[in-house]
Amino acid sequence: MIKNQKQTVLVSAYAVNPYHGSEDGMGWNFILQIARFNKVIAVTRENTRSDIEKYMSENSSLDYSNIEFAYYDLPYWARFWKKGGRGAMLYYYLWQFFLPRFVNKNKYKFDIVHNLNFHNDWTPSSLWKLDKPFVWGQLVIILASQKIMCCMSMAGKRI
Repeated sequence: MIKNQKQTVLVSAYAVNPYHGSEDGMGWNFILQIARFNKVIAVTRENTRSDIEKYMSENSSLDYSNIEFAYYDLPYWARFWKKGGRGAMLYYYLWQFFLPRFVNKNKYKFDIVHNLNFHNDWTPSSLWKLDKPFVWGQLVIILASQKIMCCMSMAGKRI
């Protein structure tokens, strides 16, 4: 790579919404931060499109020139039963499993793959199949906080 040339990062962000906090807000903010120094192709759920597009039009003074959103969901037959939290993890597993097929079908060009969220160490990702350098979430933050909580509880302190 030529020095100072921006890389393109394919970001898998199942939960992204600029109007929400927690996982959704984290997804939105990480995409913005990655895009400060790289080009980003952010693959997220179709059901977030309206909020993302609304926010971007309401906040047009922000620079979104390095971000391309790609909206992907499984076919209706595979998601009709997913209501709220019911079936969410199974749907996420299937979403991740078929995501490389979506990426290959759309012929996205990228240098790095980043599985941004759900960000924990026990949900699978199939993005390694894309044969690019692979970054898996924000595991350090979660694992470190779990270790701290464990140590605090072992010391007899209430959290």
